[in-house]
Amino acid sequence: MFTNVWHQRRIILVTAITTISSTLVGYDAGVYGSVLVMPSFLAKFDLEDNPLRAANLGGNMITVYYIGALVSSVFITPCLIWFGRRSPMLGSSLGLVVGGVLQTISPTIAIIYVGRVISGLGVGAASVAGPMYLAECATKEHRTASVSFVQAAVTFGAFISYWIGFGVRQEVPSDFQWRFLLGFQVILAGLFFLGLFFLPESPRYLAAVHVKEEAKRRRQGLPALPLFPSSSHNPNDPNFNGKADSDSKSAAPDSLPAGIDTLDSQLSYSKVAHTLADRIFLGRTGPATALSTLAYLRCLPMLSEVVRDECAEIYAAVGEAEAEREADGGLWNLLFRKKGSILRLFIVGWVGIWQANTGQLVLLTYAPTVLESLGLSSTTISLVASGGFTTWELVCVLFAVFYGLKKMGRVTAMTFGGIAVGIVFFMLAAIEGSCPVDPLASSPSKASYAMVFLIYVFVPFFCIFLGPVFWLYGSEVCTGSLREVGQSVLMVMTWAACVGGVKTTPIGLIAIGWKFWFVPAVCNFCFGVGAWFLMPETKGRTIEQMDIVFGAIDEATRITHIQQVLREEKAAVVQSA
Repeated sequence: MFTNVWHQRRIILVTAITTISSTLVGYDAGVYGSVLVMPSFLAKFDLEDNPLRAANLGGNMITVYYIGALVSSVFITPCLIWFGRRSPMLGSSLGLVVGGVLQTISPTIAIIYVGRVISGLGVGAASVAGPMYLAECATKEHRTASVSFVQAAVTFGAFISYWIGFGVRQEVPSDFQWRFLLGFQVILAGLFFLGLFFLPESPRYLAAVHVKEEAKRRRQGLPALPLFPSSSHNPNDPNFNGKADSDSKSAAPDSLPAGIDTLDSQLSYSKVAHTLADRIFLGRTGPATALSTLAYLRCLPMLSEVVRDECAEIYAAVGEAEAEREADGGLWNLLFRKKGSILRLFIVGWVGIWQANTGQLVLLTYAPTVLESLGLSSTTISLVASGGFTTWELVCVLFAVFYGLKKMGRVTAMTFGGIAVGIVFFMLAAIEGSCPVDPLASSPSKASYAMVFLIYVFVPFFCIFLGPVFWLYGSEVCTGSLREVGQSVLMVMTWAACVGGVKTTPIGLIAIGWKFWFVPAVCNFCFGVGAWFLMPETKGRTIEQMDIVFGAIDEATRITHIQQVLREEKAAVVQSA
């Protein structure tokens, strides 16, 4: 997953904590599949003799959750622009805690509904902010592993949901069974909340804030701020303690004047409050900036050539975006005037709809129902098969994150995966249509076993070629002024499609039977072929280089802007020295 683990320890920490919210997505998607078959839950809310009401309740629980996620995905964009990435994630974690507590202690169905909506609001905000934050913190070499781990976390959430549910069902029926299942999400949400205190703000957001403040000062006729404000090169700067950073012995960049390397020993970010924990527990008060945060995440000193070159590219791209915003009269004009903007927003919307229509949502949410419809009539057998399904998914997605995705491009993976998954569902429909399941049979037929086998064949195609790549591609194609809007569009389309999917799936399985499988078959096949012709390859590119990929700026102009940033910074170094 990561080379040189110790050197990348902070990116690993960022990935581990941020993806806890994704674990909750998978957990919440499957938890009510176990809760609604528990006699203790049915007895508590008088559902024992009313299976239709219980079935409607299950569908409604999932639907209100996705509606909450959809609503917060729409309205989270201004928060990401004004408050950054970390603060919205903190707010979402509180929503997840409150929602989980309400569901756990609920005396009535109405309170459970309220808790589900609040949890949905929390997970929707986190689903927008989290992948974007990971993409902005990771290097281009490690972005694949970091962002694609979102899918691994979702799968892990489904895994523990099924197996914890299976475990507590073996106990004597009591309210503890379902309350423990619902309460476990509070533990995950609490870990997410506490973990965020140890994460820094996104360096790209900090660079954008600095550039906007500099533009404002320029309009007011005030002196410009230092380009890399936390590296003012002043040994008397109170933000620094005069000690070298112990994380690295990297030398100063070769592009700096002779003798400047001695300044490396005078710079440290040990007094900068990069995280809330730094401020609360260590008493640090120095303001974090793009350069200091990049150095902190990379475990390198601020005069490292690697850090300064990356920071220069970020400032060049952010400066271009700010200039375009001022020239075109604001964000919304920019969306329709900047070359490639509409295409990028269309692509992330496309990915969002595809993500919810691969068939994974059906199998994750309604696995016991689907497997029973294929001939596994025993509740115990279907639940074990469901747990086996999520276990196989976890194995495949971890293979993809640690190894598989390093070997292929994003577009190649989505094209192959879409076509392969489409073929699997066509075959599933053909078998079920030609060999209908006999509900009165005492044991599953050979056709039933063949269909279950195809479900398991679906897993590696989705988990290696589609699931992780959706999160990755969707979080990296929009840059500059499009980042917050693009990520919001991605998740709005995903959650909207999820709302439609969870309501139509149970009806479709009953009303049209085997023909239902043509829906994910056609969707995957068409989206897979379309990806090859519509989506440009992004592997091996920095986030800022996506502007070049989509033709918003040519490479020569970008290089000129980066060189200008470095010249201005070099001049500042010479002057302060």
